[in-house]
Amino acid sequence: MKKLILLELALLFLATTFQSDNPPGWYQQQLPVNDQINDIFFLDSSRGWVTTNTGYILQTSNGGDNWNVQIDSAGNLYSIQFLDNLTGYSLGNGNHGIIYKTTNGGTDWNLIHDFNPAGIFRDMSFVNQDTGWVCSFDSFDGGVFKTTDGGISWQQQINLGLGNPSKIFFVNKDTGWFSNSHRELYKTVNGGSNWGGVFTSAYNIVSIFFLNSKKGWIRGSADGNGNGISYTTDGGLNWNNSSGEIGGFDITFVNDSIGYAGGGSQPLRILKSTDRGRTWGYQNALATPDISISLLRNDSKMGWAGRDLLIKTTDGGGTIVNIENPDIEIPDNFTLYQNYPNPFNPKTAISYEIRNTSHIILKVYNVQGMEVGTLINERKNSGIYKLEFDGNNYISGVYFYKIEVYEEKLNIGSSETKKMLLIK
Repeated sequence: MKKLILLELALLFLATTFQSDNPPGWYQQQLPVNDQINDIFFLDSSRGWVTTNTGYILQTSNGGDNWNVQIDSAGNLYSIQFLDNLTGYSLGNGNHGIIYKTTNGGTDWNLIHDFNPAGIFRDMSFVNQDTGWVCSFDSFDGGVFKTTDGGISWQQQINLGLGNPSKIFFVNKDTGWFSNSHRELYKTVNGGSNWGGVFTSAYNIVSIFFLNSKKGWIRGSADGNGNGISYTTDGGLNWNNSSGEIGGFDITFVNDSIGYAGGGSQPLRILKSTDRGRTWGYQNALATPDISISLLRNDSKMGWAGRDLLIKTTDGGGTIVNIENPDIEIPDNFTLYQNYPNPFNPKTAISYEIRNTSHIILKVYNVQGMEVGTLINERKNSGIYKLEFDGNNYISGVYFYKIEVYEEKLNIGSSETKKMLLIK
């Protein structure tokens, strides 16, 4: 019986060596419909929604492993946002601008407003269950509309004709921004009662994201030297160009340092910054350039992206290709070696090499992805290191050990994961 169990464990180890529930980097998840993704929104690591170009709203409660069709509307749905487990909004256009609302987590969606003739709604921003803004770029009847009663009534706040907005973003009930096809960025500090132009980009501003009233990013250049990502630290009055990859569709920052964006002219790429958006590299991904991205705030590892298909990462997207030299990848600055012996009982040695001073985190996970131990979490100088993992207190099975390297010289973090088999 013991030999049979050991054989099964060995076969499981060989199988998981080539296949994992959570592969490294970005990997594809299957949706029940074949349609273009317009927006992605996740409340946490389990609950999320997707809207599509022909009006589907899809919902998952297990991180995207399985999806349910909640609605198949008669129009296109461009944006979706949830305020909590129950209350959410989605908008787009049918014959006119349409807004849907749910108060039971998406089990039922109600058409709460059919704007006639406000045209196509492209974006929205809610700061609580009742207060939010939507925008339409229709040159006659579009503009910015606000609700303070959960969508029962709407007030048109501004109409700029041909300069009506396509993107809008609020950080609180008072402070927000919108952009239009004239490369203009407008700002309000009184909830939209008054709007003033604060910036004109050299290129169209197709993405806006602010962490707070001061720090923000746009896909738009501060001068005529590029059409990449720019950042501000004063609420949008002044902007600086980022360096690195050109892109910026659907920018999202998960914290003060780490941000992601859709690729620019290059397909199959996700852009990533680890230095507050000053410089950008890219990660290889099955994705088209103008990509929708949803990442969990303050979670630098888990996120979803997609346009023609949906992709997910649980390790921050993996390798970041060096910005200065695209032929050199950041993980080349460290090496994680296979543990020895492997399989082992009950102890094994894990070695790694770092080529520059870095902060090192090395953790062990079980086959369900649960963390079972931290082997190291400290700053290390360049060199080769070896440590021992003692499996005396663990059951037989497949385990993963993952190193995270935050290199101070390059100000970029990378990671790598390997597998090992404990047989008792």
